[in-house]
Amino acid sequence: MNFPFRQSRKVVALDTTMSAPEHVMDSDFVVGLCRFTLTCSCGATFDTPYIDEALELRELHESLAPLADQLAS
Repeated sequence: MNFPFRQSRKVVALDTTMSAPEHVMDSDFVVGLCRFTLTCSCGATFDTPYIDEALELRELHESLAPLADQLAS
């Protein structure tokens, strides 16, 4: 079958040599609130009652925050 809308994709390498701030996540469990809190060195904070959601937010922030830093510059 021939799909006319399907074309070859190019892989673009990201320039990681820029002096972007390091994103270091710190996690904690607040017993009084029964919530997981995540704070990043860039100032972003998240809190959730679910451990799987906290792990997903941590992974997303660590992978997408450097891209957001590149957009701002």
